[in-house]
Formats: sequence, structure tokens, C-alpha cells
Amino acid sequence: MVEPGLSSRLRQHSRRSGLLIGLSMAIAILILIAGFIWIYVRLGPYLSDFVPIGRAGSATPAPTTLAVASPAPTATPTPPTPTPTPTWQATHRVSANTAVNFRSGPNTISPPVRTLEPGTLLQFLGEQEQSGNTTWMRCQLEDGTEGWISASLVTPLNP
Repeated sequence: MVEPGLSSRLRQHSRRSGLLIGLSMAIAILILIAGFIWIYVRLGPYLSDFVPIGRAGSATPAPTTLAVASPAPTATPTPPTPTPTPTWQATHRVSANTAVNFRSGPNTISPPVRTLEPGTLLQFLGEQEQSGNTTWMRCQLEDGTEGWISASLVTPLNP
């Protein structure tokens, strides 16, 4: 014997089950996307040495810096800033499409000394170190600041 309302109840039950499965999948996808974005934002400073953010030829805005109000001048004189050495000569240029980290040591664990904009001129100091699959170059900026940068982010200047 076939119960007359059985097939309609089964169809209704399967629709409800399908709807709940679809809803749970959508929630799971949203959680995964939110997790990926959170991880990407947290790892961005460490990956910027290897993964440029902008694309070649794109109009990527330059990073902005916040203006910080300087304290009122005091009566004590500040020491003069060191002048660049006259023997400084650019040998390389930052070739990345976005700002990159100029680090205090030859690895991504070392804190950045400064952020360098694309096209910044560097003087290679003749010291290289291999860290994993990355070659790091010790360079100096025109103002005398020394640091390390990944060799994949610079190109030599043609003489």
C-alpha cells in the first residue's frame, strides 16, 4: 500500500535538506574567505619583499605617510645630520612596481630600516648572503643608510 501523502512529504523533506546544505556551504565559504583575508593582511609586511602588490603599468597610488606634529623646539641644539660621503655612486635601482622593505639584516625576520619607493638608487657594498632561495644584497642609500634588500627587487644600472 502506498500512502497518498508520503511522496509529497518526502519531496518537501528533501527540499528542506537541500536548502540547509546549500546554506551551510555558503557560510563555510564566507568563513574561509574571511580567514584568507585576515591571514593575507597579517602576512603582507613579510611577503612584500617577494610579492609585489601592484602590476606593471598599473596606476598604483604611492603609499602615503601620516604627518606627525613635531614637538615644540627646545633650547638644546640638535646634532647636525651627517652628510653623504662624496664617494657614493649608485650601482643599482629598485625595480619592483611597489614600495619594498630595506631591512637591517639579510632575511625577512629582520625589521625594515626604511621603505624604498620604485626607482630608488642604491650603492651595492659588495656583500651578498644567501638565505633559503633568496639572495640578499647589502646596499647603501645616498644619505648613508645601510641595509639589505632582496636581489630580485633590484636591477644594476647600465654604465
